[in-house]
Amino acid sequence: MFTERKISAFQNRISDLPDTPTLTASELKARFDACPEELREALNGICDDSKVLENRMDEYRAQTFTGEITREMLSSAVKSELDSKADEEAMQTAFKNESDARQSGDSALETKVAAKCEIYTGSYTGNGSSKTITLGFQPKAVLVMARQYGDPYSAILANLALPGVAAPYVAVTATGFQVSGYLCESDEYAKGGNPYRYIAFK
Repeated sequence: MFTERKISAFQNRISDLPDTPTLTASELKARFDACPEELREALNGICDDSKVLENRMDEYRAQTFTGEITREMLSSAVKSELDSKADEEAMQTAFKNESDARQSGDSALETKVAAKCEIYTGSYTGNGSSKTITLGFQPKAVLVMARQYGDPYSAILANLALPGVAAPYVAVTATGFQVSGYLCESDEYAKGGNPYRYIAFK
């Protein structure tokens, strides 16, 4: 196809003319235009042949790759390259998900840390039975202590209670907490326990 357009030599070269041409003016002009004209025709022919070849390739691709191109149609080298890119993308996605999860967790933790825990303190006198201390809210934790239990050398009695997790003598209620036993003794038996002191965390 393209070989036919090959120019081995120009047919009408200027150098082939004698030193003193006997041509007419119009013949001399035609001689000067002859070589460029041959080149123009050859180049246009190549362009036409290229267009024909392009159309044939389009038809070939349409016939060969009709419908979806599956992985099995690819060469081993292309498959390997695609697998490598897929693994890289999967790792990048995993790293991004991990980073997002950590940022989300850090943000949630910062929010929780920033939230202030209000502390309420107070005291009460035991009645020898049980007593309910009303705070107006359900505390997250309550720590109740006797001023001094027993003799001056004994350990101080203290109970820590949580919602749903009662201590031996303290239990959290919906609006405060309830005390009993050794943390609610009357003055007669308190042995220095009264007034009892507490710390409630809201």
